[in-house]
Amino acid sequence: MLLLFGTVAGNDDMFPFGPFKMYAGRYPANGLITSDTLLAQTAGGRNVVVNGADTGLTRAEMEGEITAFKRNPGRLADLAQAYHRRHPEAPPYVEMRIVQERWQLHNRAVVSQSSITLAEWHAP
Repeated sequence: MLLLFGTVAGNDDMFPFGPFKMYAGRYPANGLITSDTLLAQTAGGRNVVVNGADTGLTRAEMEGEITAFKRNPGRLADLAQAYHRRHPEAPPYVEMRIVQERWQLHNRAVVSQSSITLAEWHAP
């Protein structure tokens, strides 16, 4: 009975008896699918994908702050500093950017793929 109620009227707080909305949706047959990624370049020239363990900012938190990062890309410097505090022996980040991958669908098939940089920071 709880499962039926949760399915019909539930929310994330009711999981596992309600839907976990992050996974409960579906993609449109015709539309745009996007995925945002935080990338960095180290002082040694290595390109890396940055995760929550690197900076303390999870992907969901980063996605929630996209508009703020776009308005003020210098905020990415704070993430570079957070990485350096967590990993003082590692080469520091000298460049960070948020890149959005985009897939255009038509009849549920990918018809084009592109990527754009939403925010970018370079060390002075």
